[in-house]
Amino acid sequence: MASYLLPTMLSLCLIFCLHFSSATQSKMEIRMPNLRPSVEDYYVCTSIKVPSETYITQYEALADAGTAHHILLFGCYEPFSYDSSWECGATCKKRSSIMFAWAKNADPTKLPPDVGYHIGGHSGVNYIVMQVHYARALTKDDPPDQSGIALYTSTIKPNFTQGIFLMAADFGHIPPKKTAAHLDVSCYFKSSKTIHPFAFRTHAHSLSTVISAYKRPAGHPQAKWEELGKGNPQWPQAFYPMKTKHTIQYNDIVVARCVYNSTSRDTDTHVGSKHTDEMCNFYMMYYTKGEAEYLQCGGNRIPSQARDMPASSFELLPPNPKLDEQASGHHHHDHHGDGSSNSAVMTEVKGWYKAPADLKVGQVGGVDTNSEGHLVMFHRGSHVWDAAAFDGHEVYAKQADGAITENTLVEFNSSGNAIDSWGDNLFYLPHGITIDKDDNIWLTDVALHQVFKFTPANRNTPSLTLGQRFKPGSTETSFCKPTDVAVLSDGGFFVSDGYCNGRIMRFDKDGHLVRQWGSMAVKGLFSRKPAPNQFTVVHSLALDEARDLLCAADRNNNRMQCFHTESEFLYEYDASEGVFAIASRPKTGDMVMVTSNQNKDSGHLHLLRFSATSAELGGTFTPAEDKFHVLHDVAVSSDGSRAYIAQLSPPYVYQFSMSAETDSRQNSHQTHNFMGSSHREGSSVSSQNVPIVVAVMLIVPIACILITLLIYKIYTQKVRGSQGKFDMGNIFSGGTKRGDRVGFSPLATNEDQYTDDEDELSNEKQTFVVRP
Repeated sequence: MASYLLPTMLSLCLIFCLHFSSATQSKMEIRMPNLRPSVEDYYVCTSIKVPSETYITQYEALADAGTAHHILLFGCYEPFSYDSSWECGATCKKRSSIMFAWAKNADPTKLPPDVGYHIGGHSGVNYIVMQVHYARALTKDDPPDQSGIALYTSTIKPNFTQGIFLMAADFGHIPPKKTAAHLDVSCYFKSSKTIHPFAFRTHAHSLSTVISAYKRPAGHPQAKWEELGKGNPQWPQAFYPMKTKHTIQYNDIVVARCVYNSTSRDTDTHVGSKHTDEMCNFYMMYYTKGEAEYLQCGGNRIPSQARDMPASSFELLPPNPKLDEQASGHHHHDHHGDGSSNSAVMTEVKGWYKAPADLKVGQVGGVDTNSEGHLVMFHRGSHVWDAAAFDGHEVYAKQADGAITENTLVEFNSSGNAIDSWGDNLFYLPHGITIDKDDNIWLTDVALHQVFKFTPANRNTPSLTLGQRFKPGSTETSFCKPTDVAVLSDGGFFVSDGYCNGRIMRFDKDGHLVRQWGSMAVKGLFSRKPAPNQFTVVHSLALDEARDLLCAADRNNNRMQCFHTESEFLYEYDASEGVFAIASRPKTGDMVMVTSNQNKDSGHLHLLRFSATSAELGGTFTPAEDKFHVLHDVAVSSDGSRAYIAQLSPPYVYQFSMSAETDSRQNSHQTHNFMGSSHREGSSVSSQNVPIVVAVMLIVPIACILITLLIYKIYTQKVRGSQGKFDMGNIFSGGTKRGDRVGFSPLATNEDQYTDDEDELSNEKQTFVVRP
């Protein structure tokens, strides 16, 4: 029978491959047909017919704010006119649905993975109508206008469809000479669909200074407001990612507020379509199961709820000159991603660190800052992690030497002077330190294989201890060289575990395991790098709770992996060298990352900064003089203005000052991606397949063949009566003896790469030897 199985499997795979390869990604454009409007505030429409059923995955404006005041896309069953363009008081003959909106040189918008806007087929969108508002007339010296929108599409049906929920003031007026006049929008959400907003866009004219929106759950009119988004409509009017995940259900209360500065006006300003009028629009881009709908909330239907909006709705966002320039059409690309120092963003504070005169400071394991803005260092005193520190089963081999006799924790004030120290005779090989919002100190010790929590009231006796003293393990109650802790606002926390287990563990505030994910990385015959969720030394964690984002330094795989805090993999950032430490800047949405190359003679390391939402390189920084040596950890002050970089050996702490840029939701010049990879798709000729299709057509058949071989292998093993479990590693990675990794089988961690006496660092070229 086995002789019939393989041809059958290959035939099924061939059918699958042909079907999958037929799925294409394309680009279509809708543009104005060389128009030259002769009057101001001219609204013009044009349309294109949807050629076939497909799903929009990205929108990109082909326009400039100097010509087009704003652009709207509408989905129609039939356009209002079949002319090449028309003055559009109406867009569609029947009901129209807003698909997308753009203004003020906003960046492209890429939808989350597995989300698309359904057009063609049975979607009801047979035509796409584009409306352009020309605020000014074009002169004979101006070139005819071809403003438009590029739509990137895929024929692969996603699990979710994208829709728009618009909250707008339908009438109202703004009195003159007011610094903070406002219009409110409020209603009960009446759709039977449950929606999940993931991005927002604000739109108004010249007087508006800030627009924000909030929600309350149905039946709870006094509940705490949940902020949906807050934006400056004078900045590029893109769809910006929301800070957290949201769900809006039937009868939920939704409200929005637009604030205006009318001190330049002598008369009332009314809501209207002219550029001298005003608007109050808050758009939400959402996804849902089934077919999405265009949803609206118009007017102030629940005034009592609107009056109860948070006072913070009147507060302006911090200034951002870059976004001001982009909105006005002045574009500057200034990422400094070429390895040069960018003193305008990050500047070394020379000579900040003063070594304590009365204390032997050893290898610096970690650093963090407390609520006073002071730095706390966790160091190893007279103990050194060298090649003799652990035996072949990851058990600490120097227990007889006792604990570190020096104070292992040192507090430094803002001037870099040591003002306090404690923690003697408690630890053996300190590694990570995290200080939470209540100034509790969380510590990891790789020799003890334990995690500790100390309260400010008792700094010498832990209030919580996890792990088994000196006993490495991979159970739910044990660790193997844990490296770092990230703490949630509710007291729950994450542990990176670490050198031997390759996993991330989430605990509740009492230390009970909630979930865990990850495994040790395996590079197989056909893989160039380990898959997501695989690690080779999880060395550091960075938490951005406002975005439900947890990132992990996958040190020896030269990358950072980012996850939703519920464990869903989101994206990775590939570095050219080992990623040692990462830290978040919650108030700006950035992260700071420390990396090292693998040449012990050069000691060349970088400080990198990138956006937490797009994982794009913001710059590379080094000290003004000399070079970094062996960096190990990084911390950021609570206000995001300072970064501290711990040098393992010789012990030292660098301080860098950082400019306080605004939230990365409003970062200039990037494609706005939601819940996924940051790489922007390249342009393609209209209606032609993008190059990714070629790659898919090559990769999918190979994958099919491998799957077939795997199934065949399992079948033949059963036929032959082979013993033990089937081991995929025997096919893809050369294999090991059966039963070698039953339960906890520690891996070799000899470390001698960077220096002769810092065993921790040699794990950069770790040999994976499975021990019996």
